[in-house]
Amino acid sequence: MPPDMFAPARSPSLKRRLIARLRLWQARRRSRIALSRLDARLLRDCGLSERDVRQEVGRPFWNG
Repeated sequence: MPPDMFAPARSPSLKRRLIARLRLWQARRRSRIALSRLDARLLRDCGLSERDVRQEVGRPFWNG
């Protein structure tokens, strides 16, 4: 059995947390851009209104 098996898990470094946060923000931005490009038929299929989309697309990338 490895000696560190029961050692407490280390928290991610500041650099790793920052990279993870930037990736999350990029993913949100890409998702909102993709959402803004959907036509009315696809929005209805998703159960979204154009107003819902405007609200979501208008949110800042850091706001989840």
